[in-house]
Amino acid sequence: MLSAAALSSAIAILAFASQVNAHGTLKAPEPTFEEGASTVNWVTEVNNYWDIGSGGDQVGKFKTMAAEKGMSVKDVVLDMVKDKKCGFTRADADPQPVPSGGKLVWQGIGNNGFGHVGPCEAYIDDKMVLHGDDCEAEFPGGPADSGELSEMTIDYSSCNGDCMLAFYWLGFQNERWQTYINCVPLTGTGKPTGTQSSGNQTRTEAPSSDMKKTEAPSSENEERTSVGVSFKDVSLTGSAATVRGVADTPVFDD
Repeated sequence: MLSAAALSSAIAILAFASQVNAHGTLKAPEPTFEEGASTVNWVTEVNNYWDIGSGGDQVGKFKTMAAEKGMSVKDVVLDMVKDKKCGFTRADADPQPVPSGGKLVWQGIGNNGFGHVGPCEAYIDDKMVLHGDDCEAEFPGGPADSGELSEMTIDYSSCNGDCMLAFYWLGFQNERWQTYINCVPLTGTGKPTGTQSSGNQTRTEAPSSDMKKTEAPSSENEERTSVGVSFKDVSLTGSAATVRGVADTPVFDD
């Protein structure tokens, strides 16, 4: 029979393993990271963003609030990360070839897929090419160490020469929201795929119909990198959120 101390230790180990497996990065196309940076860690963690509170359906709460405020996943992530517009990835890295077949693959640190509920979006330059309300459910991977990654299909046809792929994911740990950003410079010409993936269905339009906007007018965009990707600064006021910054980020924090 396990002692109370042994049982507590076992529970802690299982919890840690679950938290570690939540981290991840794009596998295809593969980003280049800053020297010495974690390739799998979140960029920032914000507690109680929008004063949403703990418990309940965080995915549903986000979807409702984002629609009311007219904000996309990208808008929210960029507001949370402030000046880390590409996270720990390099927007000035050597371009990767445009993937064939519209491939976009996320790999969790457990050699599987997404490890938390939460929405994600992908952009080619300023064009949204993928949106998921809960990417863990819509693009599932397998169990830990299965090698079954989260596979998505996007339309790379808007990339004609040089372009920037930017992928944004919000991983929800109850009221603690964690941001992930991967930027990948691409070169080549993408071919139309006709459809793009969204869970078990395909659709030609990425955002949900109740989103009021997905991108700000071009006059509000500010060029942030030397390779042509545009990022919009978003400022929110009145939030009681607390932020854990990049400098405070351990490699395997939950």
